Amino acid sequence: MNDGNFQEERESINISEYLWLLYHNKWIVLGFLIISITASIWMTSRIRPLFRSSATFIFDVSSNMTQTLNMSNVFWFEMDPMRNNQIQIIRSRSMAESVADSILRSPNSDSLLTILFCDLTVPQNNLRGSLIGMVRGSISVSIMKDTDFFVLSAIGYSPVAAATMANLMVGTYFRRNLTDARGENTLVKEFLSEQLDIMEIELAESEDSLTLFKEEYGILSLSTETAQIVRNLSIFETAAATSRTEQGALQAQKTYYSDQLEVGRINLPEDIANLNTAFIAQLENDIATLESSRASLMSRGGTEDDNVIMDLDTQISVRREALTRALEEAAYSRYPNDPAQSLQGIVSQLVTVESQLRAERIRESVLRSIVLDLEDSISVLPELELRLTRLERNWRVSENIYLMLRTKYEEVRIAEAGQIGNVTIVDTALPGGMIKPNKKRNLILGIFAGLAAGIGFIFLKEQLDTSVKNPEDIENLGIPVIGVVPKVPRSDVTIPGGKQGLIMITAPRQAASEAYRDLRTSLRFSAIEEGIHSILVTSAGPGEGKSTTAGNLAVAIAQAGSRVLIVDTDLRRPILHKVFGLKQEPGFTETITGMKTLEEAVNSTSIENLSILTSGHIPHNPSELLGSRKFKRLHALLKESYDMVIFDSPPIAVVTDPVVMSPEVDATLMVVGVKKIDRRVLKSAWEKLRRGSGHCVGAVLNGFDPLNTYTSYNYYTYKYHYYYHDKKK
Repeated sequence: MNDGNFQEERESINISEYLWLLYHNKWIVLGFLIISITASIWMTSRIRPLFRSSATFIFDVSSNMTQTLNMSNVFWFEMDPMRNNQIQIIRSRSMAESVADSILRSPNSDSLLTILFCDLTVPQNNLRGSLIGMVRGSISVSIMKDTDFFVLSAIGYSPVAAATMANLMVGTYFRRNLTDARGENTLVKEFLSEQLDIMEIELAESEDSLTLFKEEYGILSLSTETAQIVRNLSIFETAAATSRTEQGALQAQKTYYSDQLEVGRINLPEDIANLNTAFIAQLENDIATLESSRASLMSRGGTEDDNVIMDLDTQISVRREALTRALEEAAYSRYPNDPAQSLQGIVSQLVTVESQLRAERIRESVLRSIVLDLEDSISVLPELELRLTRLERNWRVSENIYLMLRTKYEEVRIAEAGQIGNVTIVDTALPGGMIKPNKKRNLILGIFAGLAAGIGFIFLKEQLDTSVKNPEDIENLGIPVIGVVPKVPRSDVTIPGGKQGLIMITAPRQAASEAYRDLRTSLRFSAIEEGIHSILVTSAGPGEGKSTTAGNLAVAIAQAGSRVLIVDTDLRRPILHKVFGLKQEPGFTETITGMKTLEEAVNSTSIENLSILTSGHIPHNPSELLGSRKFKRLHALLKESYDMVIFDSPPIAVVTDPVVMSPEVDATLMVVGVKKIDRRVLKSAWEKLRRGSGHCVGAVLNGFDPLNTYTSYNYYTYKYHYYYHDKKK
């Protein structure tokens, strides 16, 4: 089996092993859980509380389109972009600046700052910038699904701070939306207000000039003919001034609609203003002719109720509508219908305004020409009468224009007041609840984090632990397991004097003693045809219990009636003489070198049929000694003298002595200590033995705890549970 297959087999851990690991490492998981929960509680206590308050408002999309663009309906695919546009407006820096400015301009600015900054120090430098950052960082907006309802939320360091911030933002947004909705009428109203102020001054001046002139020269009135001319002149000049006022209002509307255009369409108003075709030119000429005819009739004493003048008004109205349609067709030929960008409504409004502007310019031009003609007719009057005529005309024109401007101003003001905007505040924000820290969520996260860390640590530790822990680990390496010796409590092998003895002697009824008897039986059934008369007991590394296993196995075989000799061939760190309470010398070294006879070196023990040949003096060349012909002769002699000879040899991973001895003995037994040796080292040691042509019967797992170590072989658990349970009783 290669290392790749070995690694693959180890990585496949079944569910039962996972559950077993979790159960037997529950205290580790509990420790991580306690640490994680404690850390969660500590971190929660260190986090500054944050509170959230929410205000609710409705944004009426259809109202916005109808009022601003004068459209009869809204396309369904425009809804989401328009709603998202409102969210971006609320989140914009300009909106945050408006909120900050409203705070700083408020009479209650100090109290608002104290509430918003809570127990923090109000910054003295760049206060406006700090407020803008606070607003942008605390505001969030969401849309209620399938509705026009928006939820505007704000966070703050106190419930009142959160509610104050939310109400400031929703109030500022409401006012901005109302301003935008009234934009067209507001611009017109501002224009009319400016004109009213100018005309009010002109009216006062003209009235004062007329009064002074009459008082100075004693002239109270004009002649009947001259008075009629003055009346006509004032009528036409007032009409011309009215036309100019209409043009100013229309220009304000045009400016408003131009501001609604996106960046890529900023040249559209200028393009519409420059539109011209032969048909458009003909319509403009027709309107000029009709306006001239109407003005001529009015100058000869005609009135608005005359049938001829009413007919002319009708024709002028028809030509104006035709001009609007002609301009619209020309505009759409250059800017095709694009409802997704809401361009159609703006183009329609701009075309209408442009048509009205052109018509008013034509009307003013016609009226100005009539005014000039009338002025020529009075130029022949005497000087004083001419001056009075002009003063009278100026006063009448100023008065008429002022009254007209006042009337229009009131009309626009009422229209502006009727614009209610698209935003309706449904609920203002109330002091909200705490959103951070979320104690319940943090506790749950702490529990899950503790469980995850504990479980992860256990599985990581298991994957990083490459030592042998159970029989399956040995078998996965291709090494047969012929015995499993359970873990032996130190109290069971302690003999008088505090020394460590053999479990077969100190506690023959314990599970470990039974395991050595099972090992004895397994060796008997794994015997070759000639039988096993000599066994080499070794291990991959030190401290795995090979000497203890060799001693207990020797006792088990001796108790079965066989004459057994155990030989300590660990000529580097011998230990068997201590186990049996004997002297180290003379022993194996003295016997193999001929310094002592076998009878002189062998020691009997308190166990019937069991003798021991200790290591003797430590030589300087153990490997050469064990690989010599002298060892072969001594081995043959020992097999003739005893039924079973057991050699205790040093670890394979440390020295080559076991590899040298293995071909000479009938069987080689590998002792593997639980969690004492790496699996790769064990695999390498086993391969060394097999290459040495030794008869490797298998491995013995030493120190196995079936109650605290996972194994899929329930046989070991059931078998040894009986012994442990019996002992507890």
